[in-house]
Amino acid sequence: MASDTRPVIGVTGSSGYLGGALTARLRTQGHDVVEFRRTVPSNRGGDAMRSFELGRPLDEGIFDGVTSLVHAAWDLRETDRARSWERNVEGSKRVLAAALEAGVTRVIFVSSMSAYFGTRQDYGLMKLAVERAVLEADQVVVRPGLVYGGAAGGMALTLSRLARLPVIPVFRGANSFTAHVDDVVAAMATLALADHVPSAVVGLAQERSVPFATLMRAIATAVGSSRRTVVVPWQPLLVSLRIAEKIGVPLPVRSDSLLGLVRPAPAVPGLDVAARLGLAFRPFPDGLEGSFPTN
Repeated sequence: MASDTRPVIGVTGSSGYLGGALTARLRTQGHDVVEFRRTVPSNRGGDAMRSFELGRPLDEGIFDGVTSLVHAAWDLRETDRARSWERNVEGSKRVLAAALEAGVTRVIFVSSMSAYFGTRQDYGLMKLAVERAVLEADQVVVRPGLVYGGAAGGMALTLSRLARLPVIPVFRGANSFTAHVDDVVAAMATLALADHVPSAVVGLAQERSVPFATLMRAIATAVGSSRRTVVVPWQPLLVSLRIAEKIGVPLPVRSDSLLGLVRPAPAVPGLDVAARLGLAFRPFPDGLEGSFPTN
C-alpha cells in the first residue's frame, strides 16, 4: 500500500458483530472508513456509508476510493443450500472482482475456522470456495476462531443461551479455537493498514484449543447460571435438528452449526504470518467478563 496515500478502509457487513467492532475501532483511531450495509439511515449516506446487499447486483462505482476492503458480510438467513451458495459464494466472488476492478489494493476476506480441508459443514465448504477465489487473486483470507467478548454476538451469543439451561449439554471430543473480539479487530486493522501482507490464510485465534465443556462452564459463570454439565451424544442430536429443520421448526442452533462445534479444525493456520505481523490473541477466558447480561 503506497505510504503517500491516506488509506480508506471499506467494511462490508459493518452492521454485524465483527464488522461493527472493526468499524468502531478504525474510526476511533482516526481512519477513514466506508461502511457497506443493507440499511443506510437517511442521515448517514454519502461516502461514509453505501448501500450494499450480498448477492444483489452491485452499484456502479460502489468501491471507488477504497484502498483496502474487509469483506465481512455473510447472509445466514437463507436456509436453502443452493440459494445460500448463490448469495454468499457467488456474491462474494462478484464483490472481489468489482473491488479489484475499482483499484482496491487489498481485499481481506473474513472466513472461518470452520473452513478447512475435510470439513463436512456447509458453511465451512462455502467459505472455502470463496477462499480459493481470494487466494487466486493474491489477496488475504482470515479465519477468526470462536469470537467472544465485547457486546457478544455470533456463536458466543448462541452458546450463552445454551449456558443458561439448568443442565448444560456438552459433546465429548468437541473443542474450539477462541479469540477475543478486540484481538480479532486489532488483527484485521493491522492487515488492512500494513504496507505489505502476503497472500495467505491467517488464523485469528489462540493457538491452543479449549475443550467444549471448559468453554461452556466459563460462559455459564459469566452469565450467572449453573455450571452443571451432562455429556450428550451429538449424532442423534444432529439427526433431530435436521429433521426439525426439514419440517420448519424454529431452533436455537442450526444442525450445521452443531457440526462445526463437534468437527473442529485441527489447527490454527498461518501462525508464522501472524507472528511476523505481531498479531496476538489472549487465552480464553480472559476478557469474557461482562460480555453477557447476567440472570
